[in-house]
Amino acid sequence: MYLMTGRLPFERWSHCPPRAPVGRLDAVYGSTDHLILLFARMTDFAATDLKRKIKAHAKAESHKFVTHERSWTNEESIHRPSTRQSPSTPKQQGGPTMYGMMPNPGAVHLPSGFDQSRQDHLNAANDVAVEDTELDAATLAAEREWDDLCHALDVFEESLGPDYLPLSPDHMTPLSTPFGPALYYRTYSISCLWALLYTARIFITRVHPGMPPAAMAAAGVAAPRTAHWSNTIGRICAGLQPLSTTAPLNPSHGAALMDSCMGLFHAGVQYRDAAQRGWTITKLRDIARLTGWQTSALIASGCERSWIAAAEAGKGPPYTRTMNAAAKDDRVSGRSRKPNQGPPKDNNDRRFITVNPGTRVYWALGILGAEEDMQQLKLND
Repeated sequence: MYLMTGRLPFERWSHCPPRAPVGRLDAVYGSTDHLILLFARMTDFAATDLKRKIKAHAKAESHKFVTHERSWTNEESIHRPSTRQSPSTPKQQGGPTMYGMMPNPGAVHLPSGFDQSRQDHLNAANDVAVEDTELDAATLAAEREWDDLCHALDVFEESLGPDYLPLSPDHMTPLSTPFGPALYYRTYSISCLWALLYTARIFITRVHPGMPPAAMAAAGVAAPRTAHWSNTIGRICAGLQPLSTTAPLNPSHGAALMDSCMGLFHAGVQYRDAAQRGWTITKLRDIARLTGWQTSALIASGCERSWIAAAEAGKGPPYTRTMNAAAKDDRVSGRSRKPNQGPPKDNNDRRFITVNPGTRVYWALGILGAEEDMQQLKLND
């Protein structure tokens, strides 16, 4: 899939057109194809804009540091008494000051033709001005592209039609969840489509040009704006859950449960309520058990990792991570390696490399990336 494998050149997108128009009840896969293409555009925008965003973030941080340093220096110079004493010099009448055997010639000025430092200072100032101008222009261009993507999502949602709306309360089985009443749709595929659409809303909000480059930081900043969509994803996923956790699933229901995990991942990292967190972890592990898709259990561990990191940073309520001792993945079971520890680093010596099958798949930086991950990230020009 595009979101996982990389960036496909735009000129090749026409080779794989959507299989049906948007809004057809008998061809929900066509609407999903259109939404996947929108996701591809958003992901391409986020990947392209990341380098500019890192530069803008570094510039803002340096400006903040310089401003703080200057204010601290000025405050120190105002309140700190001076301990330096001027050297005593003999005073003479009618002549230059004599520090030694020769009179003081005064300040010596280098001819302008030999003053290279002044020219270097002017060149550096011009380079900074040009760089700032280019950064401002790139930011304006990124904001315009971001607005176009939001407009495309609006047009897509308006094109779905009444057949894609939730069922009325008369046609639903009432189910109370920590997110509110569960939402039901005509088919499983329509439910997954709406969960994916709200995931796109969350994603595009977090990759706004003014957001921090780190995914977890952006999720925290955007949380007030994306809270409604995250809560709605929880209601949709609740409507997909089987009534019995022991009865076998039919293939279409199992596939819908697996598809809903990605939306629950994007939404779950910003949940703060203990009941919502507990429900999310329980259902994700139920999906792994019922379908055999162990990525669902790994998503549950990723959500727990984000909650622990938010609590350690003072930006979320405390959370105690749970363990699944029967899991094969060490990050899920808690064996040997730490839950928040990444893969072993390559020391460029093949004799000392060990393979840990339980940690082959690393955490999703697009959702769980922190500030230190952005510092270690190497982007090509």
